[in-house]
Amino acid sequence: MGKANWWDRRARLFDGDLSGLKVKKKAKKKLIKPVAVVYRYFDDPDYADAFASGEIFVSTLKRCREYEDPLQGDPEEAFEHYNSGSSITGHGSDKEFVARAARAGVFVDPSAENITIKDQVVTNYLSDAYVLCTTLGFAKNLSGTFGAYCVKITNPDAFSYELTKALAKDVRLFQSLRGPVAYRAREYRELEDAPGVLGFVKPPDLYASQREYRFLWTVVDGEEVSPRVVSCPNIVPFVKRVK
Repeated sequence: MGKANWWDRRARLFDGDLSGLKVKKKAKKKLIKPVAVVYRYFDDPDYADAFASGEIFVSTLKRCREYEDPLQGDPEEAFEHYNSGSSITGHGSDKEFVARAARAGVFVDPSAENITIKDQVVTNYLSDAYVLCTTLGFAKNLSGTFGAYCVKITNPDAFSYELTKALAKDVRLFQSLRGPVAYRAREYRELEDAPGVLGFVKPPDLYASQREYRFLWTVVDGEEVSPRVVSCPNIVPFVKRVK
């Protein structure tokens, strides 16, 4: 079984100017409808007040994988699994065969002939990253899991921009992403499309009702990732305690 990190290490390092950092909405082939408002729920009113005042607790993927509550924790957070399928044989000149081999982590030289690949499985994953989970609106029966206290975030784009700048003062960031989570299986085969962007796909059976909208930040190689409170007074105009 192969494993691979997701991001392209050739991108530029963030150096204090957001033009040097990959800051974007979640990659999609189709246009994503702009999101005007998201919500963050808390189980303690003091945490909600702190958030609204610009003290933002940012968690990590590793921490999310360790939660015991299955509605909060997901041991395969930011994983996907690819299977090349049943036995296939081809040549380096066969574009479809070369594409399937590449997905399976196998490089086929253009001059190669009679290469056979069978049930090659590759797990792609994001080892760790900073993450802030919000929602487009909860079902009422989830308040017992995530808390009864709520903060409303208007203009998620501006919120993300300011929080990214504040986080980057202490952390060497690589990339910033944000967008709605897609609820579908994380497994795919042969020439099927990948499920989605790593870190933005969750299985529908447990999680679809959460309607999550996520902010995610990857870091450069060697940078430690650990949960932290980020002081960001510039986000206060976009945040309001509503419950």
